[in-house]
Amino acid sequence: MSDQPEVRARVRRDYVPVDDYSPEFHALEVERVWPRTWQVACRLQEIPEVGDYVNYEIASESILVVRSAPDRVRAFYNVCPHRGRRLRDDARGNLSAIFCGYHAWTFDLDGKVTTIPDREDWHGCPASSDEDFSLTGVRAETWAGWVWICMDPAAPSLMEYLGPIPGRLDRYEWDKCSIRSHQTIIFPVNWKVAIEAFVEPYHVIATHPQLLRWGHGRAAPTAEYLHSGFRHAGHYGSRNYDFTAPESEFRDVREYLYTSAHNTYHDLRGLYHEEGLRAAERVRDEGPEGMDMGQAFQMFWDLRREEILKSGADYPEGILPEDCAIIEWLFFPNSSVLTSVEGAFWYRARPNGDDPNSCIFQVIVLGRYGPGKEPDFAYEFYPTLESFKGQNAILEQDFSNMVAVHKGMRSRGFKGARPNPEQESQVANFHRVLHGYIHGNDDWATG
Repeated sequence: MSDQPEVRARVRRDYVPVDDYSPEFHALEVERVWPRTWQVACRLQEIPEVGDYVNYEIASESILVVRSAPDRVRAFYNVCPHRGRRLRDDARGNLSAIFCGYHAWTFDLDGKVTTIPDREDWHGCPASSDEDFSLTGVRAETWAGWVWICMDPAAPSLMEYLGPIPGRLDRYEWDKCSIRSHQTIIFPVNWKVAIEAFVEPYHVIATHPQLLRWGHGRAAPTAEYLHSGFRHAGHYGSRNYDFTAPESEFRDVREYLYTSAHNTYHDLRGLYHEEGLRAAERVRDEGPEGMDMGQAFQMFWDLRREEILKSGADYPEGILPEDCAIIEWLFFPNSSVLTSVEGAFWYRARPNGDDPNSCIFQVIVLGRYGPGKEPDFAYEFYPTLESFKGQNAILEQDFSNMVAVHKGMRSRGFKGARPNPEQESQVANFHRVLHGYIHGNDDWATG
């Protein structure tokens, strides 16, 4: 073995090594990232009754998240301590006890072993107590209505891990939201390619040119810590705000705002829900002639609150219009969230088993509903990108990029990503944090 120090490419604000997408890097993530980070496993809403469980799979691991009591959620490695059989293969369900179908070992909902056939055969053997034969627990904590898991017993608490995030985002009251839709798609790309497509708006110019009609926001980075976000800072296509310009598609700010909300509602199917669309219709129909952009957006803001309350849902009174300037947050390692007063648009990406060239991508839309008005959503599963066609016009534009990027970065001609150091700063920061977990050093390279 060489005594020379390891030589590796370093992340810069304008550079990400191509090796970060390699099978070798995937193996390091499995060893050093996924076991040590807090990850969203499921909504509390998905396990409302005692015995309800969700099987959260990440790389080669499988973790059962179980409602073990009305006020308690537990998580366990999905493996029998006897001979290593997977305990559950299904994605979710309900059980009164955790049963191993190989030799009938049984565990209660807190993971304690309750039945071992011919238990006396182990008499006198070392490490054969109930504790030794019970399920191995995984840490589970909750925030924002989600159950988060972490496999590292020495990791900081969830609140420590999230740092300043709860202080910034608790005002959205996501714990009071319910699932509106839940879609899972299998992508033929590395999981990082998928998540990176949603943490910068620089791609809008080419990928979503139709959105330039609304003067889509340039990005400016937030503070670069473990988790990060981007906020609006100026606009592309801002000439469209001059409704007197000959090239302007619109002559009235009211129609402009309504058309923007209408198209977002129908094409993205999130951010604006029925309440937002009705508010935009009312701005168009009730707003005074000659109102400017600031007046129109203030009216829209007030009417969205009015429509949400009219629906019977709670309104997050703590949110201010300036909070919504930060429109996206990346929760390291694998959640990207678009914020809205009407809920949230939550993306989650993770490796599809041990395949570095395939990932599980999920789009989970949250909404606000009055008691008893929560929608009966379905768990939609799309095994290929082809099978997802027709579901979401805007996302499908993003998906085409992912496949092309994954192919392109395998070229000998690709030397590494060169992200925009301002507008794509989240991409570089994301890799900086990854390198911190993998190599133990998270400072920016200076060279």
